[in-house]
Amino acid sequence: MTRFITQPAPWSQRNTGDRIPHSNKVDPKEPARAEILILLHRMELAGLKIDDRAVEIAHALCRHRRTEVERVEQVKPPLAPGYDVSGRKSWVYYVRCGYLIKIGTTFNLGSRFQSVRPNELLALEHGTHVLETARHREFKPLNAGGDYFHPGPALQAHIKELRDRLGPPDWPGSVLKDGHDFFPDNQVDG
Repeated sequence: MTRFITQPAPWSQRNTGDRIPHSNKVDPKEPARAEILILLHRMELAGLKIDDRAVEIAHALCRHRRTEVERVEQVKPPLAPGYDVSGRKSWVYYVRCGYLIKIGTTFNLGSRFQSVRPNELLALEHGTHVLETARHREFKPLNAGGDYFHPGPALQAHIKELRDRLGPPDWPGSVLKDGHDFFPDNQVDG
């Protein structure tokens, strides 16, 4: 019969009672308590002695940080569709690369299409990575790997709807013609 001898872990012998360092120095009802305790721990790791003045400084810093975050969140306008947090216009693009469709996003169509080098730009819509991710989920059954999708009926219908609603994209730059246009002469078959 095998017998296991269990010994208490070394940390359990040293850490009796309250396991959070300096928790007795911060009021449990303090809204920024966790942040203050983390800051006190970092200060201690940096070699500072944690006395009443250090606790006072940690309180002040954490309260200031909280009020700054709250102030910024109140002032921050809601994002318009197709714009990121810095206010840059963003596009979700649908391009044909060979016999697959790539769904991606970019702030700069010209530079993006220099690296992607699509055969045909199928559609554009204003949107950020959030919309791109939603489109990837929507067409997941057609996924061929990464950002590339098979041109199934659902994806073709979505592209057609975008083109009907927004018009065919007017983008001549950096498109490689191969004679297999999904929408020849920018005309959508009805």
